[in-house]
This record gives sequence, C-alpha cells and structure tokens, in this order.
Amino acid sequence: MRGQRLFPRPPDTSRLGLTLARPLHGTSSKTLFAGFGMRRKIYFGLTLLGTMGVAVLLWLSLGLNGINLPGLMLVLGGTLLASVIGHSSGPVLTLLRRIPALFREAPTPAAVDYKPFLQIAERYRRGDVRGAERAATAIQDPFLRGGTRLALDPHNGEELGRMLHWRIRQQKEDDNRDIRILRTMATFAPAFGMLGTLFGLVAMLGSLGQSGLEHIGMAMGFALMSTLYGLLIANLVFRPLALKLEDRSRQQLLHMNMLVDAIMMLYERQHPVLIGEFMSAARPEQATAGNSQKTRSMSLQGMRA
Repeated sequence: MRGQRLFPRPPDTSRLGLTLARPLHGTSSKTLFAGFGMRRKIYFGLTLLGTMGVAVLLWLSLGLNGINLPGLMLVLGGTLLASVIGHSSGPVLTLLRRIPALFREAPTPAAVDYKPFLQIAERYRRGDVRGAERAATAIQDPFLRGGTRLALDPHNGEELGRMLHWRIRQQKEDDNRDIRILRTMATFAPAFGMLGTLFGLVAMLGSLGQSGLEHIGMAMGFALMSTLYGLLIANLVFRPLALKLEDRSRQQLLHMNMLVDAIMMLYERQHPVLIGEFMSAARPEQATAGNSQKTRSMSLQGMRA
C-alpha cells in the first residue's frame, strides 16, 4: 500500500554512539591510504639506492672500468629471442608493452565508485529498463559495465553466468601466460650470461701468448660480467615481475568473481540495499575504508525510499 515502507527505518546510530565508517584516530581514509602509498615509495627508493650503492662498491673494489655491452646485449637479445621461439612473438610483445604498468602502483578495487551500479539496480527493480541501460554507460569498470548490459538484456540466468565466467577464465589464462613467459625469461637470462662468459674466455685464451698477466685478469673480469648481467636481470627484473603479476592476477580474479555475484543479484532484481551491503563486505578490508561509507549511505537512502 502507498505510504507503507518495505523495510523499517534504520535505528538512529547517533544516539547509540555508533558510526558506520569511523576514521581511525580522527584521520580520514584518504590520508591513511596516501600515507601507505608514500611509505611504499620510500621503501622502494631506499631499496633501489641500496642496490645501486652495493653495485658501485663491487664495481670499484673489483677494478672494473668498463661496461660489457656485448655481454649485456647477448643476455637481453638471447633471452628475448628464446622467449619468442618458445611462446611466439605476439604474447611476448604484448607482455613487453605491459611491463611498464607493472612498475606502477595497481589501483585498488575499492577505488571504483559503485554508486552508478546501485542506481541501475534501483531502476531495474522498479521496471525502468531504458533508464538503467542509459545509466550503464557511467560505470567505470569495463567488466562490470559489460556484465550489467548483459544482465539488462533478456538472457537466461545460466547463459549470463556462463558468459561472465568465460570472461574470467579468459583473463586468468592471459595472466598465467604472461607469468609463464616471465618465468621462462628468468630461466634463460643466466644461461645466456654463462654463454657470454664462455665466449669471453675463449677469446682470452686465444690471445694468451700475446698479452701480459694484467691484461688476462682484466679480460677475465670483463668476461664474467656477462654472468653477472644474467643473474641480476633474472633475479631483480623477471622473477619479481612474475611474482607481482601473479599477486595482481589473484586480486583481480577475486574482484571479478565478486562482480559476477553482484551482476547475478542485479539480474534477479534483488534490493539495492542487499547488493550494496554485499559489495561492501566482499571487498578487501584494507581498501574498503574510503568507499564503504559511500556504498552504505547509498544503501540507507534506498531503504528510506
């Protein structure tokens, strides 16, 4: 009946001394996350400076006055060529274009504003399909935007779930392929470094009777730098990138599975309050402090409507 409420009005939390999302020690969530990001940058900078300092000290103590550019090119070029032969050129080039993004901080799933999605759920529940389709363009997440459009179309629930899970499997396969390529590169780099060292030793032994002992020592150090390049590139570039990509892939797949459940709740025309509470509870705790208050306020407005 008109004038009756489907859901009871929530209790006044101000009288109980409670808040829905209270900042820690009077500090806003944006300040907390900005502090975490700055702290990570400081740690990364200190680690990079320490690594460069150790490399310079080793360089000066060993008396190496030059850079083995042929050895470096052999390690990089041989690793790239072997990876292209093993995995074809398309996936390797796609991974190389993706590598610069891995050095940047990944956006947290909670940084996405789900308010447009909850508004679509409210319109779709009331029968305004046209308005919900127009509002779907405001969703930032491509996976959520595409899944919302599929849910608004007249599809079967099983077909909708099959299409969404197929996209998740495709994303998982792409991430696993890139991780395999990075681990392959980490295996090839030390091998080509050793190959460069062998080439240098062969050249040194060929001129053994024509040079002095000092030249032999410098040539030996110059040849061993190829192995050093291979070990550094494998353990400071390829293996850490594979670990980072694996961690990001795990977080992204978890986030996508949460979005699938939210899209299925939209398809079932469930109340936006339940959808908002589910999306607030399913996201990682350390990333939801800044956005959970918006989702909860949106849910409370839907309860009062």
